[in-house]
Parts: sequence; C-alpha cells; structure tokens
Amino acid sequence: MNCRSERQLGAELANAAGATQTQAAIEGKGFEDIFKIAADECGERGGVNALIDNVLQGPPRWAYAALRYLPDVGSRRDELLAKAAGDPSAAFHTLRHISDVGSHRDLLIRKTAEDPGWANMTLHKVSDLNGHRALLLAAVEAPPAEIGWGYNTYFVNQTGSEMWAMWNTGEQGSTNSISDPVHFNTGQNVGYGRGGACISEVRVFAKEPQGQTNPDRWNSGGNGWSHGNIDGCLSWGFRITKGSSGLLQFADAVAWAEGQPGMPAEYPPSNGS
Repeated sequence: MNCRSERQLGAELANAAGATQTQAAIEGKGFEDIFKIAADECGERGGVNALIDNVLQGPPRWAYAALRYLPDVGSRRDELLAKAAGDPSAAFHTLRHISDVGSHRDLLIRKTAEDPGWANMTLHKVSDLNGHRALLLAAVEAPPAEIGWGYNTYFVNQTGSEMWAMWNTGEQGSTNSISDPVHFNTGQNVGYGRGGACISEVRVFAKEPQGQTNPDRWNSGGNGWSHGNIDGCLSWGFRITKGSSGLLQFADAVAWAEGQPGMPAEYPPSNGS
C-alpha cells in the first residue's frame, strides 16, 4: 500500500466514523498533526478505543504512529506494538522512537531482519538489539531478494535534456549525508541503491551543480523536494520534467511506503547504470 492509498483508506475510515476534522487532516497533513486532531476529536466519537480500532485496520506504520503521537493508548498498547511488528519499516521506526516496547522487542527486531535495508538501519540507529546483532548482520550480508527491478531510488528523466541529481540520506536540513552529483543523459532512466538509506531530500539541476563541497553544490541552485512528515519511506521514484521557464520540476514523487527495495511497476527498466 503506497502513501496515496493509505491516505484514501484513512479518509474513508474517518468519514465512516463521522470524524470530519480528522478526515480533512488526513488529506494533507503528517502523522503528528493527524493524530493530534484525531485525539481531540475522538473524545466525542467513541473515545480512543474507537480510534485505535480504525488504526488497526490500516498498515503497520499507522500503529507505530499511534504509539508515537497519541498521548495515551491505554490498554491497547500491546495490540499496537504487535501490529507495528507487521513490516520491517514500521518495526524499525517503533524500535527507534518508542521508548517502551516491552516484550515485543524481539519480534520487532526479527521483523527488521527480514529486509537488508531496515536491518542495516536497525544496526546503526537502535542501541538495544537484545542479542540479535548477529541476526541483523546476517540479514545485511545476505543477497537481497529481487522485488521489481531492485532499486530503492529511481529517476525517470523526461526533461528532454541532460540533468543532474543529488540526494540527502540524513536528517532533512543536515549536510553530512549528501550524495555526489549524478549526471543523467537525455532520456536516461536510472535506478540506484539496494536499501539501507532513507531518502529525506532530493535536488535536481538543469546544469552541473558547482562548488567545492557537496553542501556547496547542493545549495548552488536546482529544485528541491523533501518527504515532509511522511515517516518510514525507504524507497522513492521520481519523474522529472522541465517547466516553461526551464526549471526542472518533480512531476511525480512516488513512495514505496513499506520500505521494500523495488519500485512500482509503472517505472520502466533502467537504461542507465
């Protein structure tokens, strides 16, 4: 289920519950704002239990977000933790951001080990591995299963000319994890990477970015995109076009929300490296 489908499902559930403020928030806000509004509104519409019933009908990362952003999940904590262990992405973010996972730690860590990218993130970002370091290392070192064409970042160049791209795999606004500029020939579609790096920001350029360092090149122009408040997306696909002014623009930014390597089927096979 991609991010667009998640929002549609969430809006449908909120509409069925008569939660109009929550429905409006789902259409354009991030998890933190959505759950703040939902927590305020659910008091008049069945309470937090009714809200959690709806959360449990969605993907695992909804459960993670409920644990992180709802002020009190009461007796439903174990249900939400079990649901959050349903995919590697949600499991990783739960381990990283939820302070008390109780007896669910083993299950959450084992789930991250099912995907090399999220296993790698868990090794680097989660301090208490509960004796599962060897399991995670084995997952990282094992050849990853092919899903789609196997890319965790995919660019479709529809600018009609050459272009360059850079991306940030650190926190948004940070400068320590900015990639080197990558050159794309006219019409060249290229996939990169095999997991383990969450793309937080991308910049595309109509001419080669200039500067002594990658942060300098990053700030030398171009057009930027960031994933905003959407948590947990490991893989992204970008379709780049050129506007009437000559500025490159993001015609599509498609999230592979579950965090699995591989891009959606509408992307053509790579004709680059």
